[in-house]
Amino acid sequence: MDVKELIRGARLPETTVSLCLRADLVAEYEQVQAERAKAQEQASGSLAGSGGAVQDLDGQLEVRRREMAESTLTLTLRALSSHRYQQLLDEHPPRVTDGVLEPRDRLGFNADTFFLALARACVVAPALDSEDWEALVGDDGTLTDGQVSKLCNAAYALNRKDVDLPF
Repeated sequence: MDVKELIRGARLPETTVSLCLRADLVAEYEQVQAERAKAQEQASGSLAGSGGAVQDLDGQLEVRRREMAESTLTLTLRALSSHRYQQLLDEHPPRVTDGVLEPRDRLGFNADTFFLALARACVVAPALDSEDWEALVGDDGTLTDGQVSKLCNAAYALNRKDVDLPF
């Protein structure tokens, strides 16, 4: 095998993160799901049955699933080169107060700034400008802390895991 050809064909690992931007729909879905479970239980205990109620709730669940899918932003993240990753680490040094490393920074970087900067650097699609990013993760952003953690954890794992053969 030609080494130069192999190197030219190399690709950094990628992953996707899907984020539903309409948390209200998720809550509605869960409520209808609970109503359906209750209706299903009642239908199985009744001779007359209430299959119509279950079917109606199934329809409502399908509508909510479609609405959630239409309100989901799927981001494609690509790992950074080792050099770029190290550069980003250098831009976010750990904080030291009175000669003591801040507990949150024990991984060797400023945890309050690095993770979001890493996620931002890894997002390759769709193209997000500064206004989009601020609307997602800024002070008044639409993502929950859990969603931001999901995004940041995906970016961190993508850059820190070994690329190994799956067999």
